[in-house]
Amino acid sequence: MLKKATLFFPHVRLQPSQIHKFRGYIGRLFQEYDIIHNHDLKTGRTIYRYPLIQFKLIDNIPVIIAITDEAVRIFTEIFMEMNEIIIQDTRIPVYEKNLQIENISFGYSSENIVYIFVSPWVGLNQKNYSSYLKSGHPAKQSDLLKRIVTGNILSMSKYLNYRLEIDQRIETKVELHETSVTLKGKKMIGFNGFFQTNFMIPDYLGLGKSVSRGYGTVRRLV
Repeated sequence: MLKKATLFFPHVRLQPSQIHKFRGYIGRLFQEYDIIHNHDLKTGRTIYRYPLIQFKLIDNIPVIIAITDEAVRIFTEIFMEMNEIIIQDTRIPVYEKNLQIENISFGYSSENIVYIFVSPWVGLNQKNYSSYLKSGHPAKQSDLLKRIVTGNILSMSKYLNYRLEIDQRIETKVELHETSVTLKGKKMIGFNGFFQTNFMIPDYLGLGKSVSRGYGTVRRLV
């Protein structure tokens, strides 16, 4: 089981392009908590880990998600103090916040589960992007993407201190199509679509790159 807190802002409307600005505002407002912005407080260097606090846009509503006991504790202490959001000098009043805290299933499953990416998945880095292009065959590209999704799941599990048993193997199938995304000002290939795996991922957690900014957000279908 994994503790998860979800904070909805039902009367606030943001565009997908504003989510990273939303995250930046919260990160500056609570800059003493590196768990929010993932930068070392002394050196300013990026802390490479699976983000425990993630910013999303779900059904056009901004949402912040925290996972693990520590992140949920910090989350509930500070975020209920928010009464406004500032995006590019525009003050957006927060009249209502809905907080949900729950224990959710996470980990290996004896059954296959189908998920949809509700926001583009950014799974290619410089190395595997080159391999993806050079393969030149849809079946080979799909196989590469399958391995990357599996790697993303294993990486997330590692940072969340979940370990598979020796006889447990993650099996993944993908049905993805390319889409264009802009990440940190650069055009990149992202993917929309579905994947199937024998691993329980809580709704609206992210896989791949920039999950703290809302990319790679998944939701269970079957």
